[in-house]
Amino acid sequence: MRRWHQRPHGHAAVIDGAIKNALVCIDKNSNGQCDAGETQGTTDAAGKVTLAVPSGDVGKYPILAVVGTNAVDADNGPVTTAYTMSAPADQVAVVSPLTTLVQQAVASSGATTAQAAKSVQDATGLTGSPFANFTKAAAPTDGSVNRSTMARMIVVTTQQQVATIASALGTNAADGTKITQADLDKAIQKMLLELLPALVTSLSEPSVASVYANPNATADQKAAALLAAATNLVSTSGLSAAAVATVVAINTQNANPPTVVTAAPAAGLNLDTLNFTDTKNYFVRTLGSSTAQNTPDSNNLTRFVERRTRANNGQVARWGSGSDPWRNADQSWNGTAWVACPINTENTSTVRDAQGNSQYTYCGRETGKSQRATFDIAGKSMADVYASVIAAGYTNLRIATPAVLGTATFPADSKLVYITNTPLTEAVSYYPAGANSAAGFSNVVSQYSAAIAAGGVAAAQAQGAGCNAPEAQGNGASSTTLEGAMAAKQGTPCIYAQRCITYNGATYQSDASNDWWGNSTVNLGSVGTAPTAPSASSTGYYTGNTLLRAAFTGTGTNPVTYYACKQRYVSGSVRNCTPIGTGSYTITTLGDGRAPSFNNLPLQTAPLTYNRVLVERGGFVYLGYQNKPNVSNRARLNLVATGALFAQLGLTADDPSVPHTLANGAYQGTWDVRSTTDAISPTIGTTLFINGNGTISCQDRSNSAFFPCTLFITDAATGAFTYVGNGGSTASGKLDFMAGSASGTYFDPTSNPPNGSFVGARR
Repeated sequence: MRRWHQRPHGHAAVIDGAIKNALVCIDKNSNGQCDAGETQGTTDAAGKVTLAVPSGDVGKYPILAVVGTNAVDADNGPVTTAYTMSAPADQVAVVSPLTTLVQQAVASSGATTAQAAKSVQDATGLTGSPFANFTKAAAPTDGSVNRSTMARMIVVTTQQQVATIASALGTNAADGTKITQADLDKAIQKMLLELLPALVTSLSEPSVASVYANPNATADQKAAALLAAATNLVSTSGLSAAAVATVVAINTQNANPPTVVTAAPAAGLNLDTLNFTDTKNYFVRTLGSSTAQNTPDSNNLTRFVERRTRANNGQVARWGSGSDPWRNADQSWNGTAWVACPINTENTSTVRDAQGNSQYTYCGRETGKSQRATFDIAGKSMADVYASVIAAGYTNLRIATPAVLGTATFPADSKLVYITNTPLTEAVSYYPAGANSAAGFSNVVSQYSAAIAAGGVAAAQAQGAGCNAPEAQGNGASSTTLEGAMAAKQGTPCIYAQRCITYNGATYQSDASNDWWGNSTVNLGSVGTAPTAPSASSTGYYTGNTLLRAAFTGTGTNPVTYYACKQRYVSGSVRNCTPIGTGSYTITTLGDGRAPSFNNLPLQTAPLTYNRVLVERGGFVYLGYQNKPNVSNRARLNLVATGALFAQLGLTADDPSVPHTLANGAYQGTWDVRSTTDAISPTIGTTLFINGNGTISCQDRSNSAFFPCTLFITDAATGAFTYVGNGGSTASGKLDFMAGSASGTYFDPTSNPPNGSFVGARR
């Protein structure tokens, strides 16, 4: 299949299967329609078309394929619901569902074709080019994503979404314009980018995966499985007929942005996330800038600071980045150094261009492009604005009881901003927790002695040796080198006899072969949310969660075998793994660290929001990650609107000119402490549980017994604290928020000597 060159004819193939009778054109005005005067043609039975493109237009405009109900898909039969596909201007040899994703990423962010293609591949796990003719490619045998199946899933989802919002055709958008079919097509294609993680995940669901894994499954059975999955996706996509009016208005403004009036830099803030129950229970994330930070520097960059605040039963935590306070400590490779992002870290963004686009760098962890549409909401009812945001499918602003908004209105200069962020690069990162904690109490990879790592049938091994050794009942030791960790992770389980266990008045039995794989595989992530301790909902020996694991074994260079495993309710232990794919690993040197990443990840990892990366640094091997570059759409309020909303809710809005400060609740987490004279051990010392609601509990690790204690943060900025335990014991010291370490002195009348120093680490 040839690409277009600087000549007056171009050749393209339109495929899901090869599609006959698709109308193909050069979309010179990017309106999603094949207009009179635009070079166009119709595909033949092989899905091919030749267009007489004027030499001045070659390579300048995206290609559009309108697949109507007169079209026929060679693999899937007559097209019953019309849809459109597209491809970037510089990649026009193939037009497919996959190239459509790339072109939409280009259009939404201003990214280059190469950047957009890599983003799509990273988000989906595709190992082949999205521009290739996948109808001629064999299905992968390594367990990775099948491009042909994914493309078909995109088409079926698109067609289901078309039917869902068809009633909006011809109605008015929020800006008063009439909604056209091209508007609906564009709304669907933008939605697909955000829905991409869920779309790929649906292919790994048993209802789909089992059908496609069955060599005897018929075409009708496969079609039915995809249709059911697509119907479920569309039902939760957020793109309903009610949402279309807002979505189309956003897209129209993005395509034809209003003239920007230059104003002097001023302090500003965007409310990015709100989850409000009441004044004692809420979560807020804002992005703010002082006047100085909003003043472009010589590189045309402005700066913004991320602020997070969470109240749990009145206990307030304030921090910077990370889903929880302790994740503020994550380290990321920014291309030249390992960096963390302490509170008030300055992130950068270019000044928005005439199309509303900007480029951002967040926390050294992510770079991408952003596009926005802004609407004036001055004088509008808060309740109405909130209802419109929810109806448009935006979920980042949530108020548990909207009636609290009453009849309040937004004041002058209030703005509602709709943002689309398209990540282009994601850094290798890791949580450097508990490097000095016992194995299993930290984010450090653990490994067992060679005899246990080698696995085998426990019944054939000596009592107290190999899989029967006491060590097998613990967490092993912390890995200190990649070579050691890989040598211990060879996919050789310990095989035990079938077991029974009783809880909640019922007895449950393991599988006939009760194999333990935690000794010889590394954690890639887990799918499922079932609890790992017996509860009222416990219904079996296993939780029902799927643990995804890897072992450094197989054939070829740097081989890896991937597994899906069961999980025991009682301990969360990794049990009875099944191979689900093969791949390899690549080790990259990142400054003073080394990081193996996994290639050809299996489809079952699609539900994870990250790809596992190991990080060897500072004498330990950590479980790291690289986030998948998922497109996000957000509804945000500006500083004025946020202040008014918060006043109505009974909250106090941040002043972006005043630095954000840590609050006591930021020190929540699990802290393991021990005397400086004691060795690191899972059975020595005390564990302090500082809970999000402000309560404290303590556990003696020597006997696992809990005992009453109190801990007061006396200075949130430094982490200074005082402690009172049982038996008259006291302590004072410091919890280091970013380092995740603890230190200080204690008095314990039951010890000899009673006075001493302690150290500790946050898990």
